[in-house]
Amino acid sequence: MSFRHPLKTFIILLVSTALLPGCATVPNDDAATSDQQTSDQQQTATEGAVAGALIGALIGAATGGGNKAARALVGAAAGGLIGYAIGSSVAERKAQYANEEDFLVAEIARNRDFIAEATDQNRELAYEIAQLDEQSQRLAQEYRAGRATRERLVEQKASVEKQLARAQEISRLTERQLADTRDVHQETQQKRGPEDRYTQQMQTDLVQLKDTREQSNQNVVKLQKIYDSMSI
Repeated sequence: MSFRHPLKTFIILLVSTALLPGCATVPNDDAATSDQQTSDQQQTATEGAVAGALIGALIGAATGGGNKAARALVGAAAGGLIGYAIGSSVAERKAQYANEEDFLVAEIARNRDFIAEATDQNRELAYEIAQLDEQSQRLAQEYRAGRATRERLVEQKASVEKQLARAQEISRLTERQLADTRDVHQETQQKRGPEDRYTQQMQTDLVQLKDTREQSNQNVVKLQKIYDSMSI
């Protein structure tokens, strides 16, 4: 089965979701200005998520091997988190909630979603890195022995480079998520104290995000090593 149909459906749903806020009637009452500003912030974040999802889907589909449909959807999911992270700052997200507790609950959920998605991506990458390493070593030996063409080596190196770019993006986004969480945790600890349940949950999120960052960085290092070893 081609991956184009489920991917097309997924993209249509994302675009439709993004366009819904724009279809709403804009109120004429001046008192609605604040609500409209909040809506604009949410739409900016949503548009960022859609753009990120489309990019993520393309990256997921472009990376070789495995089920392209599943890869594209995983990439799109990660891209959605990526786009939302880019499309909204901590201050903008905080402005969307009536009170601090609602904001903290949302931030904790956001961290959990990000950690789960990044962990899945890192796990998938680790599996593919092992395969790429074996394939690349064998191909390099065949090339030096005259049993493989330069074109095959160039293609393999391009595949490694795509996965390296993917690993670097996950690492960069994890660093961004970690920085946001660190800021929220610091503010929450100052306001609510170290024993507060939200402070403690944020502390747990920080630990998990640091682990996720370590996994991402390890993937980057391994892929860079494979890439460098394939000198032509």
